[in-house]
Amino acid sequence: SVCDSDARGSVSLRCQPLHHKSTSSHNLYLEKPQKKCGRSASKTDLEAAIRAAYVDTGAVGAKVAMVGGHEVEFLEAGPADGRAVVFCHGAAFSAHTWQFVGVLDALADKGFRAIAVNLPGYGRTERAALTGTTRDGFLGDFVAVLGLGRVAVVAASMGGTFGLPYALHGDVAGYLSAAGLIAGLAGGVDVPTLFVYGDEDPRLGTDAKYHALFRNSDLVVFDNAPHPCYLRDLDAARLFTDLVLAFVGASDGPVVDGHPTVRAQW
Repeated sequence: SVCDSDARGSVSLRCQPLHHKSTSSHNLYLEKPQKKCGRSASKTDLEAAIRAAYVDTGAVGAKVAMVGGHEVEFLEAGPADGRAVVFCHGAAFSAHTWQFVGVLDALADKGFRAIAVNLPGYGRTERAALTGTTRDGFLGDFVAVLGLGRVAVVAASMGGTFGLPYALHGDVAGYLSAAGLIAGLAGGVDVPTLFVYGDEDPRLGTDAKYHALFRNSDLVVFDNAPHPCYLRDLDAARLFTDLVLAFVGASDGPVVDGHPTVRAQW
């Protein structure tokens, strides 16, 4: 589901100071001073602003892989021999959402191989792509077909039902969850994990009981932001991109009161 949003303020580290407050020995909470302005954004136009602002340089291309005898569509940018970062979208969006955010182009510019998969039933990816496998196994099969080796995984909301199982059991350098679904998780998790939420997302509270299971994790909260916090406005999309770049080691990234966020381990 997608929560209503107010397009307010700025989370740009260059324009607004962020403050650090510890929530546990492993988690950070990043916020900015409250500032309200602008208009309310409806569910249907959350993606509109970043889509309109996106400049297509041709760096991102659409491809199709055969996974288990079924077509799986994905977007790809960057060199074939670059470290791979795989993105799983939320239920209300698609692989193109990650393109409009700008994160695929940004990773490619840093020499990474950025891949955003259209999950079963989205784009040209067949719903039948889940035949003979499960959500738990889908991403692993996709990664194997592309021969990606060790990857970092970024998953939003529903995409967590595909991304998290692979993060727990696959060859994964790190897992970035943008409110990715984690319900039912039991036992400790050692993979480096960065949780990203909007402060208006009810899941921020309901998911809190699971965060302690991730031994090497940080929590980043976007102020005045909805469930897909990276779509709040252009500044949120840019900050999210900066967080991804830092997480995978493509940049130094945001540092708040001297505290960098957790990093993937390649």
